[in-house]
This record gives sequence, C-alpha cells and structure tokens, in this order.
Amino acid sequence: MGAARRRLGTALIVVGLLVLAYGAAVLFWRDPVTDLYARYQQHKLAGELEQAWPDYRTGRVGADFHGGDAARLAAVQQQVAEAARDFQRRLRDGKPLGRIVIRRMGIRVIFVQGTSWARDLSKGPGHYRQTSMPGLGKTTAIAGHRTTFGAPFRKIDRLRRGDGIVLELPYGTFRYRVVSHKVVESNDWSIIRERGFDQLVLSACHPLYSASHRWVVFARLAQVTPSAGRSYALAASRSSTG
Repeated sequence: MGAARRRLGTALIVVGLLVLAYGAAVLFWRDPVTDLYARYQQHKLAGELEQAWPDYRTGRVGADFHGGDAARLAAVQQQVAEAARDFQRRLRDGKPLGRIVIRRMGIRVIFVQGTSWARDLSKGPGHYRQTSMPGLGKTTAIAGHRTTFGAPFRKIDRLRRGDGIVLELPYGTFRYRVVSHKVVESNDWSIIRERGFDQLVLSACHPLYSASHRWVVFARLAQVTPSAGRSYALAASRSSTG
C-alpha cells in the first residue's frame, strides 16, 4: 500500500509540473499544442499557395506603348486593379491568399481567406471577407491570434508609426506604413470602414488571454511592386484624400 501511494504521489507531482510548464509556456510564449497544429497547416498552405492562383503578369506595358510616365503609371494601376478584382472573385474560405511580412513582429506567414476562429484562423492570419483586396483603393483587413495557433499577432502592440507591413500576393507586393493604432470593443466594426484610399487594418484580441477588446493597427499603402514590373508609388494619388 505504501509503495502504491508513493507512486501515486510521484505521478501527481509530475502531472502538476507538466501543467505548470504548459501554463508558463502559454503565458510567456504561446500555446505549444495549437502551435504545432498551426505549423502543420502553414506547411500545407505553402504547397497550396504556389498552385492556387493564376500567373498574374501585372506591370508589363507593351513595347508599343508611347505614353509618358503618368500614362504608364495609370496603365499599371489599371492592370493591378483588374488583377485584384479577378483575384477577389476567386477567394474561398480557408484558402491561402499570400504572405504577410512584418519585421517588427518577426513574422513571415501565409494568411488565408476568412476569420472563423477554428476553420480559418487556426491556419494563420485571416482576411476579413467584408473588406477588399489591395490595389482597389479600399480597406483590407486581417485578423490574427495572439496566444493560440502559432500566435502570429502576439506582438501586434509593438508596432509603431512608420513601421513597414508587406503583403505578398500573386498579382503584386504591397508595402504599407503604420500610421496609428487604437483599442476598441470586440463588436466595433467601424475599424474596417472605407476611407477613400488603400488602407490596411490589422486586429487581434486584447488584452492577452481575453476577447473583450481588440488591438487595431492602421496602415497606408506606400508602394506597390506589380508581379512583373518595377516598384511604383501607386498609393500617392489616393492617400491624399484620406
């Protein structure tokens, strides 16, 4: 009987230490169990991403094009916008759209269509269905977890004005600069309203371990590199209206 009690006591101590270790990991890092699942999903998405979309060739202006710089820029803008509309028509929930790269947060991850907690955000950051794709002069919004499923947006509160955010999409690479942030209630949908220019909105639950509010970051488009061309400050004419 004494030996059995000792074994039971040892087992309970081990279980207690494992629970404490798990809690510490979640508190100071992220949930290790859902992190493994998110890594697996990101690996799958990386393979899908290369096959999912048409080979857009935006930015190419034919050799017979005789317009000036302004006309050339307008032609490229039109190509990007047409590709963005075609891309948006093809979106399906849970499918990969591209990569989001944020140096300040130390992330380079694939984001998907949709913001369902389990179906979409368990794979990576998710694009709000109610918002546009970059290149159409509208708002693009992306949500991400802070403690579970890889916690891609855990460090969202570290972003500062002027920090860069990059969205790599099949039809172009879009570079944004952070302009502001604010904390809102979780049911505040005003954050994704149109503002008359290409805007990127990032959101995540706030504070950590709570879903009562959201930490929201606002950024403006600064530069576009079409899928087959040089970089253009495509946002310049639009951002002045904000």
